[in-house]
Amino acid sequence: MRSADRMGLLLVALLSGLALGEGVPATVRFERKWEPKERAFSFLLPAGWSFEGGMFHVDPTQAGGPGNSLEGKCDLLLKKDAAGTVSLRWLPTWNYAELSKNPQMAMAASMFPVGSRYQGMEVRPMPDCATFLQGLFSQMHREVSDVNIVQTEPIPELAQIFEQLYQPVSDQMRMMGGPPLRFDASGLVLDYTEGGRRYREALVSCLVDARAAAAMWSNLYTLDMRAPADEAQDWKPILDIIRQSVQFSPDWVAAVVRAAGQRGKTVEETMKAIQSIDQQIYASRTRTNAKIQHENYLMLTGQEEYVNPFTGRTEQDTSAYKRRWTTADGNMIYTNQENFNPNAVTELNHQTWKQTPIRPR
Repeated sequence: MRSADRMGLLLVALLSGLALGEGVPATVRFERKWEPKERAFSFLLPAGWSFEGGMFHVDPTQAGGPGNSLEGKCDLLLKKDAAGTVSLRWLPTWNYAELSKNPQMAMAASMFPVGSRYQGMEVRPMPDCATFLQGLFSQMHREVSDVNIVQTEPIPELAQIFEQLYQPVSDQMRMMGGPPLRFDASGLVLDYTEGGRRYREALVSCLVDARAAAAMWSNLYTLDMRAPADEAQDWKPILDIIRQSVQFSPDWVAAVVRAAGQRGKTVEETMKAIQSIDQQIYASRTRTNAKIQHENYLMLTGQEEYVNPFTGRTEQDTSAYKRRWTTADGNMIYTNQENFNPNAVTELNHQTWKQTPIRPR
């Protein structure tokens, strides 16, 4: 079995910063679940976990304008228990206003001080991405102590991916005599104490700067994960599996494109890119022969390529488990037990399980 080191977009490797430990559960069962509000996408959820939130829309009449009403937003929290001791959260994209950087609106900037609202957007100066993530962490955790920043890491590859996706917009801005969109992506890892327990948490995001053209900036693809500090190493492969398992609904994507026109096409392309960000970052690092230090780099994950026995498609997934089983509905079981067969387990054999072999080389 060949285990390929792949660059994972997100922070999960950061949760440990170390090699995989011996405390990983021998067998973990995942059920494929749908985002509950609009069935926009599905994801793998460990058995016994719960989730809350999902897609939502901002009413422009209540928000004071349409600045955050152009697209649907997602705030979805997946958690191991009620306290969320182990969790993964997809956070929504928000548009913020900063009029002082726009030549046509700079004169009116004094009328909209920081904290006020302009066209449904909070007025806030744009920080760098690492500072944005620190502020986001503070906003999410107001009653924690002994906070220690373990690592901040720029992710230029993620910024480049979004730069390519939004190239048509930047081209239009240049034709109008303005600067192109600018992107800044980073990851942040912190340790802190909450309720008498020490946690490790990792966040990632990409900021897009459109202040010169539209007097606004936004956070894209913002994700947060946490686990108890002394167990983070063991939870790493499970969080890897969850975050890599997202599959968007073709019907939902088509509806977005119909409703939003060309802007919807950008959303569709963004969704497709998110599904392959691991591979794109890995390819970029390979081309530039970058030296990756496993102890201190944000996104290094061990993965392998498998062949789905139901679809015949090649799937990239964690190599932390020796055996990988699936069903026609996309439920999954990962195990290190050589003789484990879910078809022989009474609680599981109501559906057919097939092992996914490693893609032949």
